[in-house]
Amino acid sequence: MSINQWTTTLVVATAGHVWVAKSITFDGDFYHLHNARIVRRWGTQRGLNQLVNGPTKDTELDDPAPLVTIVPPAMIALIPCNDDRWPAW
Repeated sequence: MSINQWTTTLVVATAGHVWVAKSITFDGDFYHLHNARIVRRWGTQRGLNQLVNGPTKDTELDDPAPLVTIVPPAMIALIPCNDDRWPAW
């Protein structure tokens, strides 16, 4: 699957930043996170990957940003999520 086809995705970047983005595009120079929210508190029992199946009752998210742009060296991981388990915002 091409990154330009990904929908809801957890994004781990340097300095401990974790976002959940409704879509991601890559233009060859930058990753663009669309409708992204910082995951302020994971609220999981089994680590970050538990959020693949949606937020828990204890997950805390910041308000959405329409666009977040990240340079590739700052990217650590992209984790595709079960889109049906994440609410719309």
